[in-house]
Amino acid sequence: MYQICCITAAAKKALKEKSALSYTPLKYENRIEFQFLPEKKMFSTKKYKAENVLAWYDYCLKKGLQDLMFLVPVVVKDRNILGFSNTTQSSLTCFYEGGKVTYFSAQWEFDSVQKMWNIFYTEHEWKDAPLGKPHFENNIDSFKSVLSEIKELAHKIDCDDFAVVFQKSLDILLGSSDYTDTKCHMLFPEIPEENLLLFEAASTADVFGAMGSWNDSPPYMAHEKGMDKEYEFLSSELLKQVRLATLYAINEW
Repeated sequence: MYQICCITAAAKKALKEKSALSYTPLKYENRIEFQFLPEKKMFSTKKYKAENVLAWYDYCLKKGLQDLMFLVPVVVKDRNILGFSNTTQSSLTCFYEGGKVTYFSAQWEFDSVQKMWNIFYTEHEWKDAPLGKPHFENNIDSFKSVLSEIKELAHKIDCDDFAVVFQKSLDILLGSSDYTDTKCHMLFPEIPEENLLLFEAASTADVFGAMGSWNDSPPYMAHEKGMDKEYEFLSSELLKQVRLATLYAINEW
């Protein structure tokens, strides 16, 4: 999801400024390829594959790219799978001249020799796409509210380390520039500072993974305290607000 956000932001910036796209792969990214939908020519069918992000963007421009968005569901059936690759259902959505809409989904594959990831994007047609592009509101107030509530829950079920994480995310929403991704040496998506604040708060509060995550011991600790329903409700609400914040941060500028 982080990669799709960075690619979307870089492409949006290039489109707005009518400039070349700038994208630097992260340390764990090896190959990034984009397979476009087949195009019917007069006597043949052409299947173009872009070997990197820059080639992908250039080909999208040739096809009449007008805008693009990062999209992801805000509700999932099972949060426990989110610690594994290829589970976020994120997409890079392209809007072209003439009203055509397509989206790229990614398949991550680990290269055990290089000790890095190869990422293969595949283009799909968005059939019955809505007439207007999706629009997302700034959800900072509801995000603050759920962070405060789930922080208190974390204290009640003796998950103080997670309470610290939720407080840090809340601090970012309140203006702190102590961004988690800075310490991880991650490159920020190229978005306005106000949007980056929301993005980094969301990145910090995205605690849904595998072993050692908010999905691991906390549900059992909540159960022991008789707080199953509170844990389930606030966890679902947090995931929703994290993703809404990310959708706004990347798309609305």
